[in-house]
Amino acid sequence: MNKSVGTTRIERPADQHILFFDTVRNLAMLSVVFYHAVAAYSTVTPHWSVHDGSSTIADMVREGFDVYMMPAFFFLAGYFTLSSLYRQGGWKFLTGKFKRIGVPWLLAIFIIIPLSIYFTQVKYNPNLARPSFWHYWMTYLSDFGTLRIGILGMDRTNQMHFWFLSLLLAFFLVFVLFHVIKEKVDGSSSAFGIREPASHGYILWVLLVTAALTSLASFVVILLTPYLSWLMVDLLLQFQPINLALYIASFYLGVFAYSRRWFAGNEFPQRLSLWIPVGMLLTLGFFLVGRDVFIHHQDSHQLSPGLLLAFSFIRSSLCLALLVIIIAYARKFWGRPSPLNQKLSKNSYYIYLVHIFFVVFLQDVLMIWPGGPPMAKAAIVFLLVLPISYGISRVIDRFPRVFVAGFIVLFILLAIVVR
Repeated sequence: MNKSVGTTRIERPADQHILFFDTVRNLAMLSVVFYHAVAAYSTVTPHWSVHDGSSTIADMVREGFDVYMMPAFFFLAGYFTLSSLYRQGGWKFLTGKFKRIGVPWLLAIFIIIPLSIYFTQVKYNPNLARPSFWHYWMTYLSDFGTLRIGILGMDRTNQMHFWFLSLLLAFFLVFVLFHVIKEKVDGSSSAFGIREPASHGYILWVLLVTAALTSLASFVVILLTPYLSWLMVDLLLQFQPINLALYIASFYLGVFAYSRRWFAGNEFPQRLSLWIPVGMLLTLGFFLVGRDVFIHHQDSHQLSPGLLLAFSFIRSSLCLALLVIIIAYARKFWGRPSPLNQKLSKNSYYIYLVHIFFVVFLQDVLMIWPGGPPMAKAAIVFLLVLPISYGISRVIDRFPRVFVAGFIVLFILLAIVVR
């Protein structure tokens, strides 16, 4: 790939660390941890290994947080893509992303997830005859490349929360390829060139068009597949079709925000006092209109097309409105240096990678408290998992090779001993 992608003809702004993005990243990360902390107490998590009662609030958290938390990550990824690409060039950019994202994903897919599934099966079926670990692992690999669409369950192999890594890596690859092809075809990289800051009116117009396009795409998807369905290319890609358009749109908006310098001045976002009521109205509409969709999440495609169209529009609009509100609030009130905020942001990636294992463990432990309020248990899990995951993330950050080697050694030992 041409290492000079976009660097010869584009005047770009100084690549500065924007402090309020630390807050946006942390809010998204904390939302993910809490989203998983309530999973054992929700009725819409058939794939979860622990079920300990049910709570309407847990269901609302699962439905509501799913609208914005991963799109926020994709927006941030898109925003910082251009600066990294200009600075490093296409090949070095992809190499760096593979080391940071691809290597942990490969470790998860080929070692961590098989280990997790194997021990889960042993725990819940201790009396059943089980194959050797090596035989089990070879069977696990035999599904490589199999295309499946459906609701996740305990009987279906999946990428757990590591699906984000493979999809994000695919986004980076497609984006760089597009850049390189465009440069070779017409010698221009102006499609993503740095231009004059976009006006507030133009940004609003872009958001409205994006909402309309993502609504249409989501409507087509939800007409054809159940609301909670996943598309899986085993051991390669995994994502919810209903969310794919939002992920693509959020990534593109991040790229657009950088190229049109949304945050160079005070043009965007303006009038937070207006955006918040809009977000509240859309949230209310989301839960009211989406009630039937949530109840019939396994056969939602059989509901009225009019209802599904309204739900798709409200959900897409809410996603974009929440992104604007979170960014606006962080920019206005949390743009100053904060040691805690910066430390959490620095370690948020590894916290995301490791937290789920401690979540499931603590949810299982809390089953010794029968009849305990589900949301109280979820709060306990959340508050305990955060410091544990943060501590582990610090260790991984200091000794990443030791961490990888430890899992490889464990894998080899199991393959030899468990026969």
